[in-house]
Amino acid sequence: MARVEVAPTVREKVKKRPSPIWREYFQGKNLIYTIVSLGVVFVVLYPVLLLFINSFKEGAFGQETGWGLANWKLALSEPDLLSALGNTLGLTAVQQSIAIVVGILLAWLIARTDLPGRDWIEFGFWVTFFIPTLPMTQAWILLLDPDRGLINNLFAAIPFLSWLKFDIFSWWGIVWVHLVTTTVAIKVMMLTPAFRNMDSSLEEASRVHGATNFATLVRIVAPIMAPAILVVLLMGIIRSLEAFEVELILGSPQHIDVFSTKIYRLISQSSPEYGAATALGSSVLVLLLPLILFQQWVSQRGTYATVSGKFKSVPYRLGKLRWPIFAVVLLLVLMMTILPLSALLVGTFMKLFGFFTIADPFTLNHWKQVISRPDLIQGLTNTLILCFSTGILAMFLYSVIAYIVVRTKYRARGFLDFTVWLPSTLPGIVVSLGMLWLFLSFPLFQPLYGTIFILILAIVLAAVTTGTQVLKSNLTQLGNELEEASWVHGASWWYTYRRIILPLIAPAMAVVGIFGFSVAARSTSIVVLLSTSETRPLSVLQLSYMGDGSYEAASVVGVIILFLTIGVALVARIFGLKLGVGK
Repeated sequence: MARVEVAPTVREKVKKRPSPIWREYFQGKNLIYTIVSLGVVFVVLYPVLLLFINSFKEGAFGQETGWGLANWKLALSEPDLLSALGNTLGLTAVQQSIAIVVGILLAWLIARTDLPGRDWIEFGFWVTFFIPTLPMTQAWILLLDPDRGLINNLFAAIPFLSWLKFDIFSWWGIVWVHLVTTTVAIKVMMLTPAFRNMDSSLEEASRVHGATNFATLVRIVAPIMAPAILVVLLMGIIRSLEAFEVELILGSPQHIDVFSTKIYRLISQSSPEYGAATALGSSVLVLLLPLILFQQWVSQRGTYATVSGKFKSVPYRLGKLRWPIFAVVLLLVLMMTILPLSALLVGTFMKLFGFFTIADPFTLNHWKQVISRPDLIQGLTNTLILCFSTGILAMFLYSVIAYIVVRTKYRARGFLDFTVWLPSTLPGIVVSLGMLWLFLSFPLFQPLYGTIFILILAIVLAAVTTGTQVLKSNLTQLGNELEEASWVHGASWWYTYRRIILPLIAPAMAVVGIFGFSVAARSTSIVVLLSTSETRPLSVLQLSYMGDGSYEAASVVGVIILFLTIGVALVARIFGLKLGVGK
């Protein structure tokens, strides 16, 4: 018998019609993902958009008269703007060229050779990265001041070295301080794990065919590691373009400006030029955009598969050079950590900062005076609130973001991942300026301006890229069985996330929380435009003291910050070792 097809009714047609795609974003657990994603996108992209739009608004803030190019004309007519641009590009090129070569060599020595004390040397660079830049800058002023610097005085006392004199308040002084603070250390930290995971048979094959160690490093290792090296280099270039504290302190006496210090001066002067500063900030974004896109392209398309199915990692024997190389590397680590830290600590007890030759040069008065000041108590309170709040918020917010990107099929997870990458490419001073516009122009946020909440939000935004990447790498190692078993038994998303996922990634969350704490303690450029006299943390207080010429008080504040961050670095290293971070 022939089968008779019955035409569906109108109601059945309506039932079979697929619902609009946008509805799935607001159904079930997708609603949570959408709320988080919209919040992140708003906080990251809206300030950048405001920055660009407001650069075309004419008139004083709150009294705009229309649209035009007046702010751009004022910004581009700033005295010595071309010099600032040249300094920005020149300093970046020199710092990164030196740092990437030194970083590759040190990472290779730590990860691929039998260098003695490799773990401790790697830990030394870890500590160097965590130490705030501003206190270290002050320490190097004490050591390399052209007139009273301890090292310069030592050279002057040695007959055959008396001609040596290094001026820290110079273009090359800025380069030096960047290299011995975070610029080299961050490259060693990021490249060492990649070198450690490379199959050593590739190097052995090169040596069997008669290649020297240097030729193997240049012709075999470096090309294989090229994608990772390129990403690290691009991130370093972007970080250098945003540099602020070192240039402000060391460059000001010699009128050496960069883009970030130009923006700061426009806003901090007696009659703030918000429009011109906004235009300059927008121009920085335009300059960085090609680098941002290129970095994303390399990150997504680069090949990092250096571990093969027959993976083996056999340390290369340095032979007779083992101990001489160890001595050189150890000297470098000590020069980047113990030497400046000791100098800064000594500086806190000096009657006049840097004057070693006066009679009875040491005193405890600076500690007594600074500790009793209300602004230090307020600054320390603000710093602790900022650090703990950032660390706690970072742990949970970043874990949710990482979970959405790695463990769900949420449609917008790719865009969320891209958005999370953006803050790492934005200069701190630009983030600060964008957040300033957000809280001043958005009526809902205006009551929060001048509170510590805005500082917490800015720091959380600044640290989101690194924190999320750490948690993403941990979540990718977890199987789906436990989650699926929880859902089969009727558990909600929140229950599964709270009882299953969070306990499994708790060690990684602790590392992220510690990282957020450290970023909050050491950040200056991100919060300098957002803090007030009531909310400024210790980092801004130290910058203020140095700007006023009170180097003795600033050194005391710097040592207090160092105690906080080094303690955090030790805890982070312990958790990192348990997790295998950097291993």
